[in-house]
Amino acid sequence: MPDNVFVRRVLIFFALAAFAAALWTLSELLILVFGSILIAVVLHAIAQPIAQVTSIGQRWALLVAGLSTIAVLGIVSYLFGSTISSHFVTLAEMLPDAANDLSKQIPFLTMPELLRDSSIGNLVMSAFSWGTTIFGAVLSLVLMIVAGIYIAITPNVYIRGFVKLFPPTTREQVSATLDDAGYALRRWFGAQLIAMIIVGTLVGLGLAIVGVPSALALGLIAGVAEFVPIIGPVIGAVPALLIASTQSLEMVLWTLAVFVVVQQVEGNLIMPIVAGRAVALAPAVGLFAVVALGILFGPFGLLLGYPLAIVIDVTVQRLYLGEVLKEPFNLRGKEIERKNRIDVNSP
Repeated sequence: MPDNVFVRRVLIFFALAAFAAALWTLSELLILVFGSILIAVVLHAIAQPIAQVTSIGQRWALLVAGLSTIAVLGIVSYLFGSTISSHFVTLAEMLPDAANDLSKQIPFLTMPELLRDSSIGNLVMSAFSWGTTIFGAVLSLVLMIVAGIYIAITPNVYIRGFVKLFPPTTREQVSATLDDAGYALRRWFGAQLIAMIIVGTLVGLGLAIVGVPSALALGLIAGVAEFVPIIGPVIGAVPALLIASTQSLEMVLWTLAVFVVVQQVEGNLIMPIVAGRAVALAPAVGLFAVVALGILFGPFGLLLGYPLAIVIDVTVQRLYLGEVLKEPFNLRGKEIERKNRIDVNSP
């Protein structure tokens, strides 16, 4: 092998190694970038029907979508803000005592000892260490929202810039993959939002009926936890069971029954109805993807693991199954979205 070829290959190897190390170092930033992209996709999903119905431009539709979202949140906060805040204050006061009481009654269930020296345990502990992470989480969320708004305003700039990083012969495939991934995320978020609202409402009503304190706050937690499929419902049930344990064993059983019934309703009634809007992902694949990305990226990886797994699944289907193996693949209803693809070759 000539010396110049050997030196070039060595330099390429070290360049790839340095690039991989940089990606690993910036892993937390990368998950925030994905969160911003997801927010931009959601804003576009809200703005698209507004633009179609009113015939206004995309930017005006985005403005209307953003203002409408803020208005809805403001109205909900005005009507229920004081009640929700009082429930959360009560919940914050009761949860630490409930956890301590349970640890004293069942010593081997002490959380740090149970989860120590385990990757999944470290993930759970980091997700629940609100005292040290809440400030950073809020700042990260603000960063994602601001960046998501910027991306939503001029998505073509970012898409074309990203596509141009690839050789000209592959740009059409990369553009199609981005288009498919955005479509899949829109459909998944729509289905998940419906499930979150219904589950949160049913859990709050059920807990109020059986007499669990702070049922409204616990229902809101269950609804938000539903955003993380598969393991989210389990996480959402933990605070309610802890609070119920301070009342009686009977209350714990009633609380558990509420969550079991709601999950049965979700699995057998809600999800079949909204499944036509969702993107299929094998349950085991989704479970391991959420856990793996949570271990890699921390609590935000846990939160965004499932939609990121959807993007990876779409990429594998489009670029590997479709382009390399030349096998057919299908995204539900994708043919109706083709007309909305961004032309990456246009100025």
